[in-house]
Amino acid sequence: MAEVVCMVGSYLGFGTYPELLREATIKLIKDYGPKADAEGITTSDAVFDGVPVRIYRPVGSSEKETLPGIVYFHGGGFVLGSVDTVDTITKRLCRDTRSVVVSVEYRLAPKYTFPAAVDDCVKATAHFLSNAEEFNVDARRIATCGDSAGGNLATTVPLRLRDERFPIPVKLQLLIYPWTQSLDFDLPSMIQNRDGPMLTRDVMAFFAAMYTEGYDNHLPDYVANRHVTRSVREKISKTFLNLEKLPKEFLEGYERPAYPDGDEKLWAAVKDRLLNPYHSPLTADSLENLPEAYVLTANYDPLRDEGYLYATRLREAKNEVTLYNAENGFHGFGHFLGILPEADHALADLIRFIRERL
Repeated sequence: MAEVVCMVGSYLGFGTYPELLREATIKLIKDYGPKADAEGITTSDAVFDGVPVRIYRPVGSSEKETLPGIVYFHGGGFVLGSVDTVDTITKRLCRDTRSVVVSVEYRLAPKYTFPAAVDDCVKATAHFLSNAEEFNVDARRIATCGDSAGGNLATTVPLRLRDERFPIPVKLQLLIYPWTQSLDFDLPSMIQNRDGPMLTRDVMAFFAAMYTEGYDNHLPDYVANRHVTRSVREKISKTFLNLEKLPKEFLEGYERPAYPDGDEKLWAAVKDRLLNPYHSPLTADSLENLPEAYVLTANYDPLRDEGYLYATRLREAKNEVTLYNAENGFHGFGHFLGILPEADHALADLIRFIRERL
């Protein structure tokens, strides 16, 4: 219903479809989503190197107490979301892990396409790492964390900091149903969960087009998997999108659709972005020397398989990896804390991991 109202509003000139959908999403989550208990937490807004952030701090921490830190990146396909839409989980992480949490308000598509979001999140994280003492945080105990598109950022940030030889490494990367590639929308989980719940295959293609190009003129090509040429698709199916690395149960009932020919002109225009590891980290030539990872996937999520394949590649690159697949979970189920037991169980496991490792 919200999508229809936003389409009508866009047609009537009240704003663009992404802008209206963004506002509607924030209002729905704020008005009807679970509310986090703010007791025991102080909240303040700040700007880190030009990037707006919200800082959550446990009450009762003394000036002499050094705490761990978590930099959180919200989800929303790089088009939707804000620090408000993840307020519940950031407060829970702050209180239950006794960490200073920095939630980043990065720039969104379609106005700001790749790599704007990555640039913002790298700057905010580098600022926090460099100035951790100001917040009584141990710079050696800072993690990146995020859901969906935020899960993409939670791994691309340490990847880029590694490549730029930033002197202070991120300790952990916590990836919640991460988006790790935009080259193939016909993976088994994309087909099996094409109609959701929460995230559909076609909406995923819409987000990819918006983040990559800033408009949806080529959306039919993304939906039909014609944004990548046949020769490239055949090549990547033998490397980082090798389905033989997926568990057998993920492949049950799956029949691979025939490779379309692909639009050569479109591929030429977008290939440098789609193959950029800071856009699609699954495509990175090297994933060595990255932080220990916790990867949460959900069985009924279109992004399940790319999350699993990314965890596999991280492990093959000799990184420590913990993989948790929520058998009854779906994309975005973490927004239903206190409502869905699966969400509560998954968060409890993530919090346990943070307490043990950070």
